[in-house]
Amino acid sequence: MSLLSSAAYRGVLIFAALMSWASAAMCGWSEASAPRYRIVDLGTLGGPTSTAQAINVHGQVAGWSDTADGNRHAFLYSGSVMQDLGTLTGGSDSYATALNDNGQVVGYSGINGLGQQFPEVYQGFVWGQDGMKSLGALFCPCSYNDRYGASGGYAINDRGWIGGDSETVRGSWVLHAAFWQGAAPQDIGGGAGDWAISRIFGINAQGAAVGDYSPDAGRMDVFDREASLWRDGSRLGLGSLAGDTSSTALAVNQRGTVVGWSGNSSGSISHAFIWSDGRMRELPALHLGASSAALAINSGGEVVGWSNTTEGMPHAVYWQGSHAKDLNLVIPEYSGWVLTQASGINRSGEIVGTGIHGGQTHAFLLTIEDSYGGE
Repeated sequence: MSLLSSAAYRGVLIFAALMSWASAAMCGWSEASAPRYRIVDLGTLGGPTSTAQAINVHGQVAGWSDTADGNRHAFLYSGSVMQDLGTLTGGSDSYATALNDNGQVVGYSGINGLGQQFPEVYQGFVWGQDGMKSLGALFCPCSYNDRYGASGGYAINDRGWIGGDSETVRGSWVLHAAFWQGAAPQDIGGGAGDWAISRIFGINAQGAAVGDYSPDAGRMDVFDREASLWRDGSRLGLGSLAGDTSSTALAVNQRGTVVGWSGNSSGSISHAFIWSDGRMRELPALHLGASSAALAINSGGEVVGWSNTTEGMPHAVYWQGSHAKDLNLVIPEYSGWVLTQASGINRSGEIVGTGIHGGQTHAFLLTIEDSYGGE
């Protein structure tokens, strides 16, 4: 999903807003009934861009940002301050993907403790009061030139259980869903010798994990994946929407409701979905035929993500029930923002994501105006 500069977008902003309002009205909501939001620019770590990925109940935000030296680092935004979380030993870049209500952050980071003559590998991390620690990997190819196994952390619950993926004996391109319920990762993607590819992107308080699964990565012509739910040691395939060939689950709440996208194998066409009680249904896009994806869901069933407009521009979207709202219509007028993606929502309805402001891509935080007395 590409992000366009505000200069290129300015000429169609008014028209896009009108079209998005018309589509939203068709979905059953009105400007008067929609909540109004206060928008906060989270800033950067010294470079031009930042991206928000998740928010917890305390309003803390995790994501990544460019630094002044041209690298990208994971951050934790708390109390109006963006904290640089650094990297694993010898790493250049790091990316935070999720956090829990205890302020623990997970993601992936470069690691290279052997000197610049050796390759840097990405490995999952967890960050807390003791700093950033490696999650290790299911398998390390471990030769003279390669001393680390690849992995990534993408989800964490309040018990500190972590979901992600990791390299297997089949090679770094055959990743398996990995689950950390302690120091060592567990392979829940089929076992060391299996050719399947699987990943975990969300986990709830009970330990139910969601992601995707492709059963035969050994055949280079097969890349279709299926949204999946891992629970009590077994995997449940969630299928795809009618007419689609591939799907990925990205988040699950305490009630076991799952959201994600369903589309074609390349991901160039996608449709936001919500799954519950054994049934997957499509969430409406901002207009008929537009691509969309649901990225996060809170305990109350509120969903956020993105949808293309009639011009093919991605806009941040909020879904409640079967109603879609373009978040660009419920922020202050003339804010200068184009909100392109909403990636996290907490139980208070605070939303984080990424947008374009002043020609640069920045992380944002939306809070309901009433909690601040309006503006």
